[in-house]
Amino acid sequence: MKRIGKILIPLLFLAFIFAGCTSNSTKVEGTKANDTKTTTIESKKDSSKENKKVSVYPLTVKDSLGTEITIKSKPEKIVSLTLGSDEILLSLVDDKNIAALSGKIAEDEGISNVADKAKNFDKAEGNIEKVISLNPDLVFTANWMKKEQIQQMRDAGINVYCVGSVSTIEQQEDVIKKIAKIVDEEQKGKELVDEMNKKLDYVASKLKGLKDKDKVRVLFYNSFGSTNAEGTTFDDIAKKAGCINVASEAGLKLWPQVSKEKIIEMNPDVIIVPAWSYDKSKNPKDFADSVLNDKSLKEVKAVKNKRVYMLPDKHMNCVSQYITLGVEDLAKAVYPDLFK
Repeated sequence: MKRIGKILIPLLFLAFIFAGCTSNSTKVEGTKANDTKTTTIESKKDSSKENKKVSVYPLTVKDSLGTEITIKSKPEKIVSLTLGSDEILLSLVDDKNIAALSGKIAEDEGISNVADKAKNFDKAEGNIEKVISLNPDLVFTANWMKKEQIQQMRDAGINVYCVGSVSTIEQQEDVIKKIAKIVDEEQKGKELVDEMNKKLDYVASKLKGLKDKDKVRVLFYNSFGSTNAEGTTFDDIAKKAGCINVASEAGLKLWPQVSKEKIIEMNPDVIIVPAWSYDKSKNPKDFADSVLNDKSLKEVKAVKNKRVYMLPDKHMNCVSQYITLGVEDLAKAVYPDLFK
């Protein structure tokens, strides 16, 4: 059990990442954790004000845990408690409207896509008392945050929106649209999603003509001995990068541990390993080298051909608009000739 806990904590740490009201308000339906369906955003406007910008507030929303909250006016003091919401909000709202970001991790270039900009903001560091002292009008957090902590903030009169977990890029785009709606920045949200799709189209254009028999079979593998299988964002990244995730091919789900015997059986063409570690005492390159030099894996294609790659975790483990960079990273790594 201790070993499983050690594996799940970093995985949960990286995971990221709306009900109806009256006719003068807006309805936004939230995405539940692991919900593979995208949802729609509906708005009802007073026809007498067609020629004017109609405020979306008061806005009643239901978050991914099914809790309904009402936001009375455009949020001016927002606290973000996850790296994913940090990255999304910094592209949607004015800096002056962000009271605090998640923590020092937002400044870590190995896992954060906003490292430089994040240095200019206060950090919550999961301290609920500090969050309450900032008196925010809206807090974004993950749906896996402790319920008692969420309730503590709500008891203090703070609107808390729990963002749902995602397993596909389409779900990630849906989250961005909903957050953009909540902060009344729908156009910026649309632009972020458009850029994501532009990147996907670019990669797809490079992979055009790639036959199924020529697709590279990849495995994600980390120092905890686990992989990312069906139902994870890595699986969707692999698909969109023109690859076959051997863990999913083998019928594995989510983040299972895989033995070396199983790796030998799956025999991937490429193994992807982390380029970042939450534990700063460990050098990710040491793990990559240990895989390449593991005698028990010497007959595995990826090891035999020295195709063990370290790709940026801030793209591969991303729960924001930057996730499509992971698709590009992987595609370029496994199909270098197609990107020349």
